[in-house]
Amino acid sequence: MLNLGIRYLNGFVAACEPDSRERPEWPPHPGRVFMALAAAHFASPSDLAERQALLWLECLPPPHIYASGHLKRASVAHFVPVNDKSGPSKALIHSLPLTRDRQARTFTRAYLEDDTVYLSWPDCAPDGTVLNALDRLCQKVTRIGHSMSLVQMWIATPEELRAPNWVPDNQRAVLHLRVPAPGTLQQLERYYNAPAVSRYCELKTREAETSNAKQRRQIKKDLDQEFPDDFVPHYRPQLSSYQGYARAAAHPSRVAAPGTLLSPHLLLFTLDRRDGPYLHLDLPLSLGFLQYWRQALLAHCHNVSDEVRAIISGHQTNGEPLESPHLAFLPLGFVEHEHADGRLLGIALSLPHNLDPAIRRQVLRVIGRVQHVRAGRLGSWRIDRPTAASPPYNLVPETWTAYPKGATHWSTVTPMVFDRHPKEHGPLQYQRELAETVAVACQRMGLPRASGIIPTAVSAHLGVPPSHAFPRLQRKDGSLRRHVHLILTFQEPVCGPILLGAGRYRGYGLLHPIHTPI
Repeated sequence: MLNLGIRYLNGFVAACEPDSRERPEWPPHPGRVFMALAAAHFASPSDLAERQALLWLECLPPPHIYASGHLKRASVAHFVPVNDKSGPSKALIHSLPLTRDRQARTFTRAYLEDDTVYLSWPDCAPDGTVLNALDRLCQKVTRIGHSMSLVQMWIATPEELRAPNWVPDNQRAVLHLRVPAPGTLQQLERYYNAPAVSRYCELKTREAETSNAKQRRQIKKDLDQEFPDDFVPHYRPQLSSYQGYARAAAHPSRVAAPGTLLSPHLLLFTLDRRDGPYLHLDLPLSLGFLQYWRQALLAHCHNVSDEVRAIISGHQTNGEPLESPHLAFLPLGFVEHEHADGRLLGIALSLPHNLDPAIRRQVLRVIGRVQHVRAGRLGSWRIDRPTAASPPYNLVPETWTAYPKGATHWSTVTPMVFDRHPKEHGPLQYQRELAETVAVACQRMGLPRASGIIPTAVSAHLGVPPSHAFPRLQRKDGSLRRHVHLILTFQEPVCGPILLGAGRYRGYGLLHPIHTPI
């Protein structure tokens, strides 16, 4: 077993995601940790044992991670000296002897609930030589991320190790982290261009120390020939290998009850009000907000494949609706509590079950591009991932999906919209036709037929508004569809998320289990 401990000495991390300079990178990507170890090795490249240790480390499977929650700090512009200009500063005011202009720079930071992180490889056992070399490398690592992100790194003992809360799992992945792969060290060496850097430094040092004019001219000639731009080409390191990570499951080996065509492993988000008339949204207003969020996601679908765009939009390239499942939006309201008032606590996304990992990662990348949503009269809202170690009951995925045990009794939190309106006029015939419509809707989502179906104007959950309080869904011709709350019973426990009827991918027809143990 190999365990690496990392302590952030300032209590915060200063590093950003590779595709967004506004989002802090947390948990730290295993690939970034590997690059920090490689940078420590490049400072003393003659140590062959360190190189062999890194070559061994890059071939390991992705590690398990313990990383606490974090609180993103607001990005503040700092005026700092830039490194790409030389000569006298043109600034009117500057601190002597500083001779470089200052430019605005922002540094993404996040404060940490716990300043210590652990990476563990439970099935890997290095020999003594590799372990000693890794220990030396750890002692030389001073930062992970920006230079202000100071760390202490060491080989951790099993006794001090904390249970991982992030595990490699492409199926349940909510994060995709960069990881090393075989060949990473050689790739980093090419990016760093160590031989050319060493040669350039050697010539510059000799030029500065040589007093002989003839020798100095020869060194200057060598510099002009080998480095005509007085510059050593080296490049920012980039890693292209990603691994999906999910939160550690409480019961990873438990066999799950049957579910729907959508994944029970929800992607959770919270809303932070920026401006607008509402301090918070309620369930009826959330359906309009979801439309704005969906439009924002579609606006960021540039440079993605048609398949990825179809998963997000729910439509084929010709505009026809997808027959297969696609991205679903779930409004998570404060319900099923004696003080529940139906206000929106967060929003969840669910992707199709068994979606290809490569497609899933691209969809998550598009989702990550949208961090603010301007929702018209509903105001402007920031979308964040919940980071609390103990989130509220209604921000736990199992609360809504009953995964993995399942539940037999469910009731709507947003009303189900009729795919087609019942035509019968008699009460008994109307109920039968409505029950058949709901049964077909269950089968369409991969569920068995419900054994008990009760249409009602009110939900069985406390805090849910009556069905007439929700906006009615429009047809293409401008007419309005009818909707109704439901109470469903199944013969055997089933898992969610359960969304039924028209508009089910846009927040309508969302069911919540009744009295589901977590």
